[in-house]
Amino acid sequence: MLPTTASMRRPRILALLALVVALTLGVGSVLVAPPAQAATWSLTASGAGTTTAATGKTLSVRYLKAGKPVRGATVTLQRKKGSSWVKVRTVRTGTKGRASTTVKPTATTSYRFRTSHATSGTLTVLVVPVRFAISGSGSGHGVGLAQWGAYQQARSGRTAAQILGYYYPGATVSTANDPRTTLDVQVLGPPSDSRTSTVLAVGSGAWRLKDGANTVVASGDAASTVTVGVTSAGVTAKVTKGGTTIRSVTARSSLTFEWSGTRYYQPTGTKAVATVAGAQGTYRNGRLVVTKRSNRPNVVNEVIINTEYLYGLDEMPSGWGATSNRGAAALQAQAVAARNYAIVEKVKGLKSTCGCHVYDDTRSQHYTGWRKQGGSWGSTWVAAVDATVQAQAGTVTVLRDADGGFAETPYFASTGSAGGRRGTATNAEVFGTTALPYLKHVQDTYSANAPGNPYLTWSDSVTQAKARSIFGLSSVRSITVTSRWSSGQVKTLTATSATGKKASRTKTADGWRTTLGVRGSWVGALSGRPS
Repeated sequence: MLPTTASMRRPRILALLALVVALTLGVGSVLVAPPAQAATWSLTASGAGTTTAATGKTLSVRYLKAGKPVRGATVTLQRKKGSSWVKVRTVRTGTKGRASTTVKPTATTSYRFRTSHATSGTLTVLVVPVRFAISGSGSGHGVGLAQWGAYQQARSGRTAAQILGYYYPGATVSTANDPRTTLDVQVLGPPSDSRTSTVLAVGSGAWRLKDGANTVVASGDAASTVTVGVTSAGVTAKVTKGGTTIRSVTARSSLTFEWSGTRYYQPTGTKAVATVAGAQGTYRNGRLVVTKRSNRPNVVNEVIINTEYLYGLDEMPSGWGATSNRGAAALQAQAVAARNYAIVEKVKGLKSTCGCHVYDDTRSQHYTGWRKQGGSWGSTWVAAVDATVQAQAGTVTVLRDADGGFAETPYFASTGSAGGRRGTATNAEVFGTTALPYLKHVQDTYSANAPGNPYLTWSDSVTQAKARSIFGLSSVRSITVTSRWSSGQVKTLTATSATGKKASRTKTADGWRTTLGVRGSWVGALSGRPS
C-alpha cells in the first residue's frame, strides 16, 4: 500500500525542523562568543590654576592607547567660547605620549585637549590682574591744616588767625615768650643715611673746627674742606686743600663746625654758607655738630627756633605770599603751626636715634636752611615768619589747647574727595592716637578751589604680589572700598580671590597711605589691570 501524500510530508517536515534547530543552535553559539577587545584611548590633561595675563600658564597632556603612549600624534587644544569649543592650536606628542603648550588668556578661560579618539577633562585657568590701578585725590595724612586750603582761604581774605581757627577748631591763637632757644636738627645721618663719611665746606668766608672740649683743632677758608668719618673711638677729620691733606684730627667724641658771619664765629665777618655732602640743605645759620651714631657720622645743625629754624623751613611755596597771589596769611598760619610743632618736639627732648629734636625731612618738618631762606621769594617767607613775632614785647604767636598748653599742630598738603566727602580727619582716624578735641574732621572745599592745586586727582597702582601680601590670599581678583573714615579716606578694603574667597582689612587712614604707597588715602577705586 502506497503512503498517502500527508504521510509522505511528515518526515520531511521533521527533517527540516531538525535542520532549522541545528542551524539555530549553531548561530546562537556564535552570538554569545566573547568579541575581540576594542582599543581604549585616553587624554589626561593638567595645568589648571591661577595666573596673570602677563604670565603664561603651561597646559600639559598625555595620550595613551590601551595604556601605552601614543607618539607623534596630533592633539588639538580647544578653549570654551560661549557654549562651543573652538580650536586654539595643535601640539604633537613626544616619545612618552606627552605634549605641552603655554597659554596667556586675558580673562578666566576653560581649555581641553581633543583627538578623533578621545577628549580630556576641562582645565580652567583663572586670570587675576597683574596690578590694580588706584584713583585718588589729596596728599598727606589729612590731620590739621590743609596747606592748599589755607592758601585759598587767604586768597578769600581770611586772616592767619581765622585759618588756624578753622583747621584747629577749639584751639586758641595766643602768644608765648620768645626764649630764643635752639633746636637740634639732624641734616645727615642714621637711620635714613648709610654713608660712612661726609664733607663739610663753605662757599666763602672762613671756618673752624672744635672738639668736645671746645678746643679749636683746625681752621680754614673756602679753599679747604673737612672730611669727617668715624672709627671705633669716635669722629675723625681730615682737612684737604688743593687735593692735599694738610691736617688730620684723631678720634673725638664730637666735632663742631662753625663758619663766619654767624653768632658762633666772626659775627661781623663774611656771611658764609656751609654745606654738608649728602644733605638736602645749605646753612647760613647755626653750627654743625658731628657725632657717631650706629657707626656713621651724625650731623646736627643747632639753630634758634623762631628765626634761624623757621626761616629755613620749606613747607609752603614762598611765592604764595606775593601780593599778586594774596596768600601771605597762609604763610603766616604755616609759620605758627610749624613753630608749635618745633616747640612740642623741643619739650619732648632729644631723640636717641639722632641726638636731635627733629629731622630735616617729612619725618618731622622739611628744613633746607639757606636754600629756602635765600632762594626765590625767600624774603617773602621770612616776612611771614616775622609777622608772627612781636619783637617789642618779646613774644611769638602760638596756638594753645584748652588747658593753655601748646597745641599739637600737624599739617599736610591737601584734602581729597572720595566717597562723596571732602575734608580733614581726626588724629584718631589717621594715626590711631587718643583723639584731641581740636584735631577733628572739618569740611574743606577750599583745597579743591585753590588755583594750581596738583592733588585734585592722581593715579597710582599696587601689584598683585603686594595685594596678596596685604590680604593674605593666594590670589586677588578684585579689591573694593567697603568703608571710609569721616574725611572720606579709606578705612576698610575687601579683596576677593580668583576662587571667590574674601578677606577684609581695616587700617588707620595713614596706615593705608603707607601700605598702598600713595599720596593720600582719599582712594576712589581700585581696578584690575592685565599688565
